[in-house]
Amino acid sequence: MLFFNKRNKDNNYFKIFLAVFLAIVCSIVVYFLFSKLSYLIVFLKKLLKILTPVLIGIVFAYLLNPIVSRLENVLNKYKKINKRKKLSRILGIIITYLALVLLLIIFIRFFIPSFLDSLNMMFQNIPKYFENVFTFIKNVCAKYNINSKFIDSYRSNINSAIKDSVVPNLDIIINNLANGITSVIKWVIDVVVSIIISIYLIYDKELFSEGINRVLKAYFSPRTYNEIVNIFKYIYKVLGGFMVARLIDSLIIGIITFVVLIIFKIPYAFLISLIVGITNIIPFFGPFIGAIPSLLLLLMINPAKALEFGIIILIIQQFDGNVLGPKLIGDKIGLKSFWVLFAILLFGGLFGFAGMIFAVPLFACLSVFIEHRLEEREEYNKELESKNRKKVS
Repeated sequence: MLFFNKRNKDNNYFKIFLAVFLAIVCSIVVYFLFSKLSYLIVFLKKLLKILTPVLIGIVFAYLLNPIVSRLENVLNKYKKINKRKKLSRILGIIITYLALVLLLIIFIRFFIPSFLDSLNMMFQNIPKYFENVFTFIKNVCAKYNINSKFIDSYRSNINSAIKDSVVPNLDIIINNLANGITSVIKWVIDVVVSIIISIYLIYDKELFSEGINRVLKAYFSPRTYNEIVNIFKYIYKVLGGFMVARLIDSLIIGIITFVVLIIFKIPYAFLISLIVGITNIIPFFGPFIGAIPSLLLLLMINPAKALEFGIIILIIQQFDGNVLGPKLIGDKIGLKSFWVLFAILLFGGLFGFAGMIFAVPLFACLSVFIEHRLEEREEYNKELESKNRKKVS
């Protein structure tokens, strides 16, 4: 009996020693991390830069896998293809990626030169646009008998600033754009590597899925494993459903905007429709972010055309918000308007433009995880309360 008491006492001392030791180690690690935080951030940024092609590859595989799977099912109907192992998948991958490369070539060949020409023309015509604005303001002042002498002073200051700063530095601006294009080319190389990675991921998706399942089953209980699988299924559904629908929605809105602007002979139709299409990916704020700079640009060129554009974009956004958006996106997220706004402000502030794009689906996934944990905790509290009642009775 004394032996067992001594043994229990020793075990308690050992547990106390272990707890103190772990607390000291954790304190040292936390102190080290905070003292070397700048080095840690640099290391994480470098690691993220190295792993960028892998992350983009995972995104590509995630987005293109449904298309490949659909093509695979269609091709499996042919007996000659079905007899050979994974031939339908190989053909599905080839068709999907050839279509993607073709779209990229069309974009680079036709759209980028038009975009650069529009920018170049816009920079060259900046003095003319400001002159249009001053003429318009002067006419308004003359109509309502307002003294317009202050306009002339502002005009001379802005014209001299443009002639001394903007026009002589047009070559530098164009060179900066060229450097930006060089950065884009480097990014394209990363994308090519990412495409290769995504092909491997799609081709051997069962193998990767089985490996992840084995790791999860090995390190987690069956209950925790099921919870993790259910959460990831929801993330897959939300991210896939929402992001793909949002991209299709923005592409359609961009094309509609371009066609309508061409019909109404609005200047810089391609540039404006590109801005509107890209910013439309962002929920709630996207239409305003795209419309306001475009409206300001058109106000400098031709106020009448700016008014036309304002009416056009208002009608298009009404169509998107009430007809196209609900048809494509529906209620895939299940978040209230307040939380959508909160998510965009939070993630936009932390991660910029990319954060605004992914804010809503990521926040939806986070809210589901929190909701799941709360339900689990409430269930545990109910069980604990029922046990305590039984003890009392």
